[in-house]
Amino acid sequence: MGNVAFIPNDPLASGGPGPMTVKPRTFPRTGAGWVVQPSAAAGQYEPHTPDFDFWQTQEALIRGLAAWRQWDGKPLPAWQGSRKKLPVQTNAGDDLNAFYDRQSLQFFAHTFNGHTVHSAESVDIVCHEQGHALLDAVRPDFWDVPFIEVASLHEAFGDCMALLAALNDPVVRKAVVDASPDLSGPHFVESLAEELGDAIAREFGRDSSEDGALRHADNKLQWVDPTTLPPNAPVSQLAGEVHSFSRVFTGVFYDLIRNIYRAGSRDPNGLRNAARVAGRLLISAIRGVPARPRVDEAMGRRMLQIDIEKNGGANVAAIQAAFEAHAIVLPAPAKPLAVPMTRGGRTTRGATRELRERLETPEGRVQFTPVDTDDEGEIAHVTGFRPVELSGELQGVHVLVPGVARVRTRGRSVVGVLGDVLPAAEEAERQARAFAQVLVANGDLRGHGTGTAPTPPAGRRTRGRSMAPAPQRPATAPLPPTHEIRDVDGRPTIVRLGFSCYPRFR
Repeated sequence: MGNVAFIPNDPLASGGPGPMTVKPRTFPRTGAGWVVQPSAAAGQYEPHTPDFDFWQTQEALIRGLAAWRQWDGKPLPAWQGSRKKLPVQTNAGDDLNAFYDRQSLQFFAHTFNGHTVHSAESVDIVCHEQGHALLDAVRPDFWDVPFIEVASLHEAFGDCMALLAALNDPVVRKAVVDASPDLSGPHFVESLAEELGDAIAREFGRDSSEDGALRHADNKLQWVDPTTLPPNAPVSQLAGEVHSFSRVFTGVFYDLIRNIYRAGSRDPNGLRNAARVAGRLLISAIRGVPARPRVDEAMGRRMLQIDIEKNGGANVAAIQAAFEAHAIVLPAPAKPLAVPMTRGGRTTRGATRELRERLETPEGRVQFTPVDTDDEGEIAHVTGFRPVELSGELQGVHVLVPGVARVRTRGRSVVGVLGDVLPAAEEAERQARAFAQVLVANGDLRGHGTGTAPTPPAGRRTRGRSMAPAPQRPATAPLPPTHEIRDVDGRPTIVRLGFSCYPRFR
């Protein structure tokens, strides 16, 4: 097989390695893979052509999955839904965006003032979207949770995977250390998706993306309750929109890499070690964290516990400092014990009956997500949902409010409950209502037809109230939207369609 042209980071990355010729890497022989379309034979192709986009995307995906295997210690067995192959479209339409919807990864292209941007040509963007698919494979229960901070963590995880994929490349690591020996200044790796950010700024204004990038991992943004923030704001401010709020955790993770790096040898090998340690902490923590409000803090708690158990606490100070730099103060870690079911529910069916009551979802569905954690062994995340009717612009539409718990498992048996059971009660309902309002404000909710209300099933009354029309989506809303109103159990309900790379709400 011949060599191919490859851009190792982003087409507008400054200070890093430029375009190069590489020998194509091989597909993973076991576990999860993909099918990129349209395909092309190996060769030297010009950017902005389908053949170049195929090899650029293919190489980026292989590097992202190699980073996952490096940091997780094992290959990903399958994508969400036990799919072995994930379709990938290098040009799915006209937009400044990229999208993951469980069925495929989709990358878009757009021309503005004579300049065309292909999101598939940025390794940052490809690895970000791949990050959504990776997280969805190990924590599919995150998909349906309508909390701003949980969805923001999903977005941050995509950016974190872009960082890790870049730092898994020795050529990139050397260029980073040359550009910023102590990681104190800006550089091309912490600057994420420079070309897309530039295009968005040119088309929608300088308040639409950060200076020199779509987002910066090196930032000083401070955590606040995201439900208290405006639904959108200029990029210089924090908002409840999930891409905006995701920058808090991305900043935490970058600071963690920097803190570990500064405590060791300040050279490319030291940077590789810092990324390896931080990446393992991230992936280990994401497997075991409950999908709850204050999930960023919960991630920090789990990182501390894992570091104590796996690394002898060598990075406790680095973890605490990274979170505190973004106004997240971590309490001392505490490992919960498995408390037996009060009614002795030793099977999933028996546990479901008891947990349904404790989750306050007597009529809703309950799902178990099994995971194998580094510090707690076999557990399952339990999520129960309660439909809640919304008001105002979404009168007559429902949101599924989750209650969450974690249980210790042994095979098909449930040993006991780990930690607190968080019911689908007042706080969860408040979080879900805020999330729905953010979707409406940003034009990211599609109903059954533009500007028309979902049609109730035949014979069903809407509790004596008329349903308001679905909010009109602006022309600049994302293509496609991340959420839609669909019929669920006879109720018009907000459901997730996927995750995008950028919120085009302007």
